[in-house]
Amino acid sequence: MPLAVIGSITITAVIYALLQLAFTLGVPQHLLGHGGWEKLTFANDAGPLAAIATIAGLGWLAFLLYLDAVVSPLDTALITTAATARVSYALARNRNAPEVLARTNRHGVPWVGLVVTFVGGLVLLLPFPSWQQLAGFITSSTVISFGVGPLAVGALRRAEPKRERPFRLPLGDVIPVLAFYAANMIVYWAGWETNSKLFVIVLIGHVLLVVLRIVGRVRGTNQHLDLRVGAVWLLPWLAAMALISRLCDPTTHPELFGWVFLINIAVTVGIYFLAMRFRLPKESIDEHIAVAVKEAGDTDAA
Repeated sequence: MPLAVIGSITITAVIYALLQLAFTLGVPQHLLGHGGWEKLTFANDAGPLAAIATIAGLGWLAFLLYLDAVVSPLDTALITTAATARVSYALARNRNAPEVLARTNRHGVPWVGLVVTFVGGLVLLLPFPSWQQLAGFITSSTVISFGVGPLAVGALRRAEPKRERPFRLPLGDVIPVLAFYAANMIVYWAGWETNSKLFVIVLIGHVLLVVLRIVGRVRGTNQHLDLRVGAVWLLPWLAAMALISRLCDPTTHPELFGWVFLINIAVTVGIYFLAMRFRLPKESIDEHIAVAVKEAGDTDAA
């Protein structure tokens, strides 16, 4: 596991660093004579590497880069669509989404979730005028979802301190806090223009969750979520990230860029230990697991 996770990240980081180095050294000096790097632009919104290849007379390389710009997002979209359909299926099974999303065909494919995910993906293309903004939105939304992971690691360690683990993460809370800090910084770097849309989507999701819980309570099919205990840190975290992104946006307030590193340290540490303080007790976790296993068994039997 360490080799797979750390190795893949290291290889990717080296490749991107070499790409940045190649671009930096490949930009002709005369293109920087009118305002330096801040004013560096390419005609027709050409990508930086493709533009450098064109300037160097490597038309075939530019063609390959443009082709990859079409193929790469397409395979990512296919993978994400399939994965998101499974997420919606799991949400429906946990009664946190409409039951219709749990419907599958004879091959076990959640086809309703696939359709909803596909349509939702098309709708999300509308408010983004450029590929860069869309990529930033996807990155921020992914990191927001991954940001919960470090908190889960800390909470589960405290709930099951003596559980046998094939792989043990060293340094206690240090690595989860650093990972949570990195997630917060990545969200900030996307900028307010992108994050404003992200937090609107998150707000809509919370409203839908509340509506579904109310409907479930009326029907008597609710599953207790312990929102006042286990997730007391969630809204303060999202609110803090939205405020930092809005008030310290690097495009409108570049003078605050350096301060955000310190501000996010305070937010990260505060939210992390708030989550640890109000984590679900082990008995509640065991109860949730038992209910989920029982419901899964009843559904499979039916």
